[in-house]
Amino acid sequence: MSRELMVAADDLQRKLSQLVAKLEALSRLRASQRNALLSTPQSDNWRGSKRDRFEGEFARQQAALGAMIDDARRFQLQVSQAAAQAALDASKEK
Repeated sequence: MSRELMVAADDLQRKLSQLVAKLEALSRLRASQRNALLSTPQSDNWRGSKRDRFEGEFARQQAALGAMIDDARRFQLQVSQAAAQAALDASKEK
């Protein structure tokens, strides 16, 4: 595997790790904000059907974020495996 490809694969791995970390932080932040917003039981704005709709949409969005995190991790693993295989193939050719 050429030096340039190794550098590119390492850079992609690093950026994917950063993406996963940022998406996880966003998910935690949203959950924290939700908890802070809904922890006031006397708020009439967060009862009944309005709250049910909010909770449903929040759960859908959190699930979408989770799927994005899973996809980024899966892609990161594929890049790692491809880079390792390319390095192995290159060493066999020598």
